[in-house]
Amino acid sequence: MDIISWGWIVAAVAGELTALAAFWIRARWRAQAEKARGDSLIAIAEALPGGSRLREQRADGSCTTLTVLTTSRQGGRRG
Repeated sequence: MDIISWGWIVAAVAGELTALAAFWIRARWRAQAEKARGDSLIAIAEALPGGSRLREQRADGSCTTLTVLTTSRQGGRRG
């Protein structure tokens, strides 16, 4: 009886750890994807002339709109 009880406990703990690891991997992947997306939007915005507008529509329906402001100083970072 003790062997069966310990087996169920081990299986439950292993299942929880697997679910937690899957959640962590998914969250890490999503954070990296969002960072790459943000970096590419910043690079595109920096390449656009002042007064331009950039609109990104994602497959899930969300939308990001960036307006590139004009700056009086040269070489400054916009975004």
